[in-house]
Amino acid sequence: MPSLQETPCLRKERSVSSMMWNVALSLCTLLVLPAVYYGWRPLVTSFGTVALCCIAEVAVCLVRRCSIQMDPSLLVTGLIIALLMPVNAPFWMPALAALFAVFVVRAPFGGTGCTPFNPAAAGVAFVTICWPERMFSYISSSAGWVLPAFGECTYTAVRSPAGVLKEGLKPDIVPLEMLWGRFVGPMGTTAMLVIGACGLFLILRRIANWEAPVFFLLVAAVGAALFPRIACSPLTSVKYELMSGSLFFCSVFMVTDPVTAPRTPVARCVYGAFCGALVMLFRHFGAYEQGACFAVLAANAVAPLLDRAATAARGWGGKIVES
Repeated sequence: MPSLQETPCLRKERSVSSMMWNVALSLCTLLVLPAVYYGWRPLVTSFGTVALCCIAEVAVCLVRRCSIQMDPSLLVTGLIIALLMPVNAPFWMPALAALFAVFVVRAPFGGTGCTPFNPAAAGVAFVTICWPERMFSYISSSAGWVLPAFGECTYTAVRSPAGVLKEGLKPDIVPLEMLWGRFVGPMGTTAMLVIGACGLFLILRRIANWEAPVFFLLVAAVGAALFPRIACSPLTSVKYELMSGSLFFCSVFMVTDPVTAPRTPVARCVYGAFCGALVMLFRHFGAYEQGACFAVLAANAVAPLLDRAATAARGWGGKIVES
C-alpha cells in the first residue's frame, strides 16, 4: 500500500493527511445540529461508521501483509457515509456502506490517493440501490424526539422535500427556512448555512478548488430554472432544487475530492458542469429522489479523460501560437 507521500492519483502537492484533517474537521461541524435535534444517535452512528472503516482497513493490511497505516481519509469516508444517511437508519446500513467503500472501492486500487471513484459515494450508492425504502425513510425533524442511541427506532415516516419534488409537488416549507436545517433529509445535508461555511473554509484554505463546485451548482441552478419540476417561478425552483436532498452537500464534500476530481482548472470546470447536469437528469428521470452520489461516480469515470483532453488542447493551442 502506498504511503501518504506516494499517492499517484493525488491532485495537489500538499500532503494527503493535512488536507483530509481539514475536511474531517468541516464534516464534524455538521454533526452538531443533528445531535441537538435527535440526541446521541447521530454521533454514535458516525463513530461506528468511522471505526468500521478503520477496522476494514486494518483487515486489508493484514491480508496484504503490509504495514498498517491509518490516515484521515478513512475518517472522511466514514463521516460522509454517516452524514448521507437518515438519522433513523438502522446501524447495519451505514456499516455495509462503509465495508463496501473500503473492500470494494478503496482497497483494490491501492488505498489513499489511488482510488478512481469516491469510496463514500460508492458505499452510499450501494445501499441506495439495495434498500431504497430504508434510505429514503425519514423521521420528522420538528417532532422534538430524542432517538435511542442504539437499536431500532420507532417512528412515523415522512416525506422529504426532495421526495415531494420527485412526485411533482411543492414542498410545504418555505425555501428560506431550509437554511437552518429544520427539514427532513439525510442528517448532514440539511444545514445549508453550515455546509456553505464549510465550503468557503475549504476553498480559502486551498483544500478544495472552486471551479468544480461553482460550475456544479451553476449548471444545476440553470437546469432547475429552465426545467422546473413543479409549478412555480424559476427562482423558487432553483431554491428548492439546490437546498433539497444531498446536492449542496455533495458539491462541497464530494465534487471537490482532490483524488477523484481532475487536476487542471479547465477540466475541473467541465467536470463540475457535467456532474451538475447529471444530478438534474437523475432527478427528472431517475428512480430515486436523490442521485448526487450516482452523478459523482459517473463524473469520476470521465475525470482522467477530461484531464487528458484539457492537456492536449493546451498543447495544441501552444503549437498554433508558436507557428
